Order: sequence, then structure tokens, then C-alpha cells
Amino acid sequence: MIFVKFKIQYGDCELYDYSWFKDYGEAHYENGESITDKDMIREVYAEGIEEEIFENYFDEDTNIYEDDNCDFISVYKVQEMTQKELDVLVKMGVLHRWIKIIKKYLWIGLTHAQ
Repeated sequence: MIFVKFKIQYGDCELYDYSWFKDYGEAHYENGESITDKDMIREVYAEGIEEEIFENYFDEDTNIYEDDNCDFISVYKVQEMTQKELDVLVKMGVLHRWIKIIKKYLWIGLTHAQ
């Protein structure tokens, strides 16, 4: 499991956001074959955006994505994380486990509603 720290640059303001990916380890990220900066940014910040639009706003050379608020988003740091560390970060409100669960069930609900 990996913990990801994103850097969000808006003008002179620099912010950080966090996410996690259960199905990948640091080795998956380092070899660039299983998951990349682009994959993580797309999943966290561009879900639901058309692929062509995302591609137009993602710079392959710098691995920076410019969103519709003119925020420049990049992966700042990736590191291994244990289940216990995830539990602590969820308890502290840094990460949210339920978002991924809600997305899954929302998608299932929408799929069955059609």
C-alpha cells in the first residue's frame, strides 16, 4: 500500500493533499510500469473528466496537471504505508477510507439503476 503526497500550486500559494492506493507498493511506483504520477493524478483529481481533456492539461515532461481552477498538481512524494499507519491517518482525518467505498457503491448503484 502506498501513501501519496500531492503538491498543489496556485500562484504563490503552495498546498499539499494526500491519498493512498491499496493495490500498489513503492516498487510498483518506482518501476513506473504499474502506476505512474499521471495515473495517480488522474484517479484523484480528474475522475469523470474526458480523457482528451485530461491529456490536454497534463504535461508529460513535468508530470504536472493543470485543473480547471488553474491549480498545478503534481506528485510530491510516494512512500510505503502499513494498514496500521492508514488506520492512524484515517483516525486523524488526514485520509478518508470511505471515499473509495462510496465511489464503488455509487457506481454500482448507478449501473443497476439504468
